[in-house]
Amino acid sequence: MRRLYITVSIVLFLSHTLAAAVPLDDDYGFLGEHARFVQFMDIVRGDGDAMQGEVVRQQLLLNPVLQEEEQAVLAIRSSTMLARLYTEMEKRDIERAKELLKEAESSLKHLPNGSFFHLMGEAEIDSIYYLINPSRLAKGISSNSKIKKAYAQYPNQIYAILMKANSLLYAPSFAGGDKDEALSLFLTLLEAGPSQLNKWDLSSIYVGIGRICMDREEWDKALGYFSAAKAIYAFDPTLDDYIRETEESL
Repeated sequence: MRRLYITVSIVLFLSHTLAAAVPLDDDYGFLGEHARFVQFMDIVRGDGDAMQGEVVRQQLLLNPVLQEEEQAVLAIRSSTMLARLYTEMEKRDIERAKELLKEAESSLKHLPNGSFFHLMGEAEIDSIYYLINPSRLAKGISSNSKIKKAYAQYPNQIYAILMKANSLLYAPSFAGGDKDEALSLFLTLLEAGPSQLNKWDLSSIYVGIGRICMDREEWDKALGYFSAAKAIYAFDPTLDDYIRETEESL
């Protein structure tokens, strides 16, 4: 992992002067300390193995070791991550993805309405519905609305910052997209230090910065960030497309 951080440091935006690191909060941090959930993420994000992901997810749900609220968060995260995988696989299974989203929705009732976890859970669920069917604009709008609200109320939460950065990155400018602001938020997270970030968030940050580099036609920097992300989790068809396009443009 040390080599990975060195690689990334070489391609950081040296022209940006980062403010002194501000201590960030990570209410999702318990997931990074849950060995079985980390295993689940390695299977889903690293291997792209839906069948084995289902097996480990059932173990997570049938043998709970967390308090009710944290267990509900784990259930939602595992459901949405597996649902996303079913939409990204070469042989998609949209019906199974929708079943998982229904299960995630049922877990929301165990979270206080309007709480950080509830807002983030709703945002995750709506984002996958939108991924399944981009014509359902209401789901995309709803997801962005929840992210905006969570970021406004919990601006120091790592996951709120990351979700906000991604929404700014991928939304069109007329819908509030702002790649410069997205970059600032991604760099704020990196300034917090890799030791405060779990693997899946770190990977998403690298992809996000790499995508901004692509838009700026800074192909060598883009490839550095994409390679760093792929070193963490190998399975990501979209990332593979980014790497292919970047290599062709060098």
